[in-house]
Amino acid sequence: MIGMKLARSLIVPAFVAISLPISAQVSPSVQAQRHALETTAQLIGVSAEIDQLQKLSGSTAQADRWQILWLHQYISEQVMAASLQVDATIAQIDNEIATCNEVRGYLSDRRDRTVVRANLLSSLVGGSVSTVSSGLGLSDNLSKPSNAVGIAAGAFSTGFALIGIHARNGETMSFEFPANMLAEFFDRPILPNSTYPPIVWNFLNEGSPNLPAGVTRKQNLLQTWVQIRRIDSLNSKEIDYLTSQPAQQLKLSIDDYEDRAAMLQDVRARISYLKRDLGTLLASLPPVADTP
Repeated sequence: MIGMKLARSLIVPAFVAISLPISAQVSPSVQAQRHALETTAQLIGVSAEIDQLQKLSGSTAQADRWQILWLHQYISEQVMAASLQVDATIAQIDNEIATCNEVRGYLSDRRDRTVVRANLLSSLVGGSVSTVSSGLGLSDNLSKPSNAVGIAAGAFSTGFALIGIHARNGETMSFEFPANMLAEFFDRPILPNSTYPPIVWNFLNEGSPNLPAGVTRKQNLLQTWVQIRRIDSLNSKEIDYLTSQPAQQLKLSIDDYEDRAAMLQDVRARISYLKRDLGTLLASLPPVADTP
């Protein structure tokens, strides 16, 4: 009996010692989640309504019940409006990405056909002329014509190889689609349909728990693009092509279209996180059915 009491007295402190680190680990994550909810509420302008809803959630008065329902409806409408703005922004980005990929595919196909034809002609003409040269070399009296034909075979092969190398970069084409969703990131002229809604733009200019302190989502994107060599620097001439509009008539290469589409994909991915935060905010509201 004494042994059992001693064992229990040892188990309880041990359990407390184990539970303390666990609670210490959970606390920062809870704080981060609360901070994210507060940031999202401020972003869409419903902080005051959520505070009021939290205070009224335990009320039993009939008037308060109607107020709770009104607050739920108002907050839900604001979340829905913000979500639709995100969807509209993503749709515009998707259209620009689709056009970039379509033009890039067209230019890539033309380049590949040119390179393949140059390689085939190099092999065909070079091989045929080399065969003639070898045939002429069988006769001692035709050594000079044989050498001349052999030189011609080499010249033909080299010429077609140079054509293939020159065509490797492909043709260029101006971007005719009326959108430049990257322009606002680099303070370039923006088309009327390529501006970001204030909620989305403010979201991009805020920090994130996954980023270093003081670094916004927009700054992180710009740093990433420089690091992976999408652009050489924030003052690079390449930015003119990545943010071009039809009126400028700039000729974009295959690489320009590829970089433009990839960077737009990055922006789209960052903006999509706002949908997640809006859903989390809506799920955190006190359920109407649980009100007395």
